[in-house]
Amino acid sequence: MKERKKKQGLLRFILFLPAALVGIGLLLSALSGWVSPEMFFLPALCGLAFPVLLCSGFLLFIFNLCLLRKRCLFFLFCILVNYNPFRNSVQFKGRNEAGLEERTAENSFRLMSFNVRLFDFYHIMGKGEIKDGILEFVKEQSPDILCFQEYYETKGKGFDITSLLAASGYRYSTRPEVSRRGFLYGNRIYSKFPILRQGRVEGLTGFDAVYADIRMGKDTLRVYNLHLASNRFDQYDQAFLASLSSPVADAGHYKEGAARMLRKMREATRLRCSQIQQVMLDTRRASTPSRQILCGDLNDQPVSYVYAFLRKQGFSDAFVEQGKGFGQTYNGFFPSYRIDYILCSEGVQTLCFDIWKRELSDHRPISAVLTLQQDRPSGSY
Repeated sequence: MKERKKKQGLLRFILFLPAALVGIGLLLSALSGWVSPEMFFLPALCGLAFPVLLCSGFLLFIFNLCLLRKRCLFFLFCILVNYNPFRNSVQFKGRNEAGLEERTAENSFRLMSFNVRLFDFYHIMGKGEIKDGILEFVKEQSPDILCFQEYYETKGKGFDITSLLAASGYRYSTRPEVSRRGFLYGNRIYSKFPILRQGRVEGLTGFDAVYADIRMGKDTLRVYNLHLASNRFDQYDQAFLASLSSPVADAGHYKEGAARMLRKMREATRLRCSQIQQVMLDTRRASTPSRQILCGDLNDQPVSYVYAFLRKQGFSDAFVEQGKGFGQTYNGFFPSYRIDYILCSEGVQTLCFDIWKRELSDHRPISAVLTLQQDRPSGSY
């Protein structure tokens, strides 16, 4: 009899352990916006797994509720403390540009952000098919301000991007960095409005953060084009993830692969925290226009310290204001999250937001119709 009770107790513990891990994971993910990864990395890691944790927590809540167990209250609490992360990740009542009457308003403009992955230069051996597709898409959409991340240009190999865009009305652009081989690369801003001043954030490179002060009527708008540190997963990491679907006899394979990826994520997450703090210092300089837009590839999901930090500084999220669905912007081998953003300071309102499902890069282009006003739209972390 005692032996049977021991077995039942062991079975209950084995069944309870995954549920406890889900609950703890949800609690830690709720802390990811408040605890810097430079101090403690685990909340950031749980934030990365937030969609899976949230779905698991909801199922466990329903299961325990049906059995009338008090444990359901614990999972309900874990779900409720993640209300803001959920609200920032999923939207139901957004508005896209189709049929938007405000598009014709005098003080409205359209901004597009797109990580073009060097226009696929190295993947297509310089043939230019992807480049032509991207430029055709830009011409079709015709945003007033265009922000490219991982931009690439060289006149000697058929990648003369600037002259082609100038023919479409983009008379003004920032100057990207120049490599030793003579090609242009980094982040670049194109504009149909005059650019009064340009530069990059102190302490960062032109591949991380550039800005342009753009004259719009009587107002000046500061646009930051960001590409924060990536996890730099390579073919070995992709092969490791692929191997998880088929058993491997060597347990050391799993340990080595997981440790490698975790190390990369930890280092990149901490670096992004440092980078965004440098950007925020630049936004507060006396010479910086008060109306600002931060856009680009942040390489962090909405349940993260970097995102929460920006929301606490008063920046509204165009997706949260007018987006729809889950907002996936990444098309790479890693799980698809929203890591590309358009964030607006006080005085810039979002009228609509779109994510374009075009397979031209490992990122999807995003755009928003915005307007300058005195009052900032509601919304905070």
